Amino acid sequence: MTVTPNTAAAVWSDAAQLVNNLSDELGSFEWTAAESVCSKLIDRLNNSVQPFPEDPAKQILSRLRRKRQFRLMELVADALIRSGQSSPQVRRQYAQAMIDQGNLTSAEMVLNSLLADSRTPTWERAEANGLLGRIYKQLFVQANAPHNPRQQENIRKAIAYYQEVYRSNPQGHPWHGINTVALLARARRDELSIGEADDEQQLADQILTAILQKPDAEGVTPWDRATAAEACIAMNRFADAGEQLLYFVSDPAVDAFEIASLLRQLTEVWQIASDSGPAAVLLTALRAALLKREGGQVELQQRDIAGGLEAVFGHDRYEPFSWFQTGLKRCTAVARIEDIAGRRIGTGFLLEAADFFDDSVDGPVLLTNAHVISPASDPYPGSIRPETASAVFEALGTSYRISKLLWSSPVAKLDATLVTLEKMPPSASPCPLKPQAEPFVGTGKQRVYVIGYPLGGVLSISLHDSTWLDADDTFLHYRTPTEPGSSGSPVFDQKYWTLIGLHHRGKTNTPRLHGLPGTYEANEAISITTIRQAIRESMKGRH
Repeated sequence: MTVTPNTAAAVWSDAAQLVNNLSDELGSFEWTAAESVCSKLIDRLNNSVQPFPEDPAKQILSRLRRKRQFRLMELVADALIRSGQSSPQVRRQYAQAMIDQGNLTSAEMVLNSLLADSRTPTWERAEANGLLGRIYKQLFVQANAPHNPRQQENIRKAIAYYQEVYRSNPQGHPWHGINTVALLARARRDELSIGEADDEQQLADQILTAILQKPDAEGVTPWDRATAAEACIAMNRFADAGEQLLYFVSDPAVDAFEIASLLRQLTEVWQIASDSGPAAVLLTALRAALLKREGGQVELQQRDIAGGLEAVFGHDRYEPFSWFQTGLKRCTAVARIEDIAGRRIGTGFLLEAADFFDDSVDGPVLLTNAHVISPASDPYPGSIRPETASAVFEALGTSYRISKLLWSSPVAKLDATLVTLEKMPPSASPCPLKPQAEPFVGTGKQRVYVIGYPLGGVLSISLHDSTWLDADDTFLHYRTPTEPGSSGSPVFDQKYWTLIGLHHRGKTNTPRLHGLPGTYEANEAISITTIRQAIRESMKGRH
């Protein structure tokens, strides 16, 4: 009888596949599926007599960190360590996960034990000291009490940790140096005495010069770009900071963790405000990039749409940011539907009349659900009449009364109502039906995006968990999250932000399309092509 050796290589022969599976789910923003991969791994770790191989362990934690899945990262790291995987990097990542969840005391204990271990290599010691600096930096900024003696001690400790690592190897640890700069600048603004320290301006100039003078063969890393952006901020060179930031967020190696870290640094330590000052546009740029990396939902204000991204992302060659600009442009066409009492009913959006009517209707028209606005001749319970409805364009800061109902389909059929407004928003860009929308192909993981006013709240773009599930001639099914108040929202394809549907409902037991048996959890939209055909058919013979 042949006995298979009970080695880590044999027990964990699928380790590389586990890494790939997790990467796929994280890259597609399938958080539930990613959690399932991690849960199964943890169960196996708890029952295995062999530790998980070191390199795949590092890769798994790194991928979770990149997508800021810190809870999963902590759980997996904990299971890895308990199963015997004692790599210094695994232990450091364990501490990192706890820090980003606010568990600072436990993280400090892990880092101190790492530093006390004589086997910990020099690079990991530097990283551990940097994270200790992060802990004390976090304690200082969270307390928001700069003149409290304990908080003054925290900022002194943070500076000392960062400064010691940077001085030991300035070329190798520029991010420790720029953290020193940021904290020295913060101490100066708060009028704190922190003892002997470097001059922040000279140190920022030294760091920036070293980065910009790197030889081509060595290359400038994304972290170098982030560091250079901070150095420029320290020297009030905000245009240069924006240029470095553009390189940073355009780099495919940069993910949610890196972007969120810089965003946190600019807001918490540099205290850059979102609504004023020459550096405010940098925050808008970072938030837009973070949104793209996380597949999340962003709540937008008028100033974000009015040009915040234009100032930084006005270069067509950077497709991801022109993509987001297009999404912001679509926001100008999306209105919240209210009645005269201010009751928020749903969402509607502008379209070009020429896409639906002949010359009898001119200018943009507004489309929403029939269960949001229905005609007096066929009222739907809970809907409002056109004569009592208003369209509030939050992105433009304007509001207009509904003027005339042009066409409506019963809720049980297409659930659509088309109206005109008393006045057209001058800055709005109606949602286009061309260029041709990306068709549903049923393979891969296509996505659709929804813009609306969930729960009657602020204008929001819904991107998280936005998988396009299925489509037929009338309906689109997708997982893009919506809430009451999203009824009547436009549904856009992923590639072009071209209008493909009118959102009208979501259920946990939505019947499957194409006659397939069973139900599933899905949101549903009416195909805009089907609505257009119905309108054109209804117009025949009227003239």
